[in-house]
Amino acid sequence: MSLWLLLACAEEASPCLAMCEAGASLYGGGLADWGADWSAAGYADGDDFVDACATWTYEMYTLEAEAGREGEVDATCHDRLAAFEADGATCDDFTGVDWSTPPWLD
Repeated sequence: MSLWLLLACAEEASPCLAMCEAGASLYGGGLADWGADWSAAGYADGDDFVDACATWTYEMYTLEAEAGREGEVDATCHDRLAAFEADGATCDDFTGVDWSTPPWLD
């Protein structure tokens, strides 16, 4: 079963799913502008990135629940989605994101 399907069932209204798709589009465009492909970023393709982003989402929801910080991952994904879809968004808007720090510590 796909991680996406699990997330979709668990978090029906999650803005993180849309954020991952928007991030893949923005980052993929940036890679193309730089004359690179997904392998330069450590992914087989855009779908591989989306799967990795879904894993990040699942991990963040799990850590969020353990930390008692419910709602912060969704808020972060909502903000990142808006930034990734904004008029004039560039690859720098994607690469400037700190994916390693949990949203409530950012």
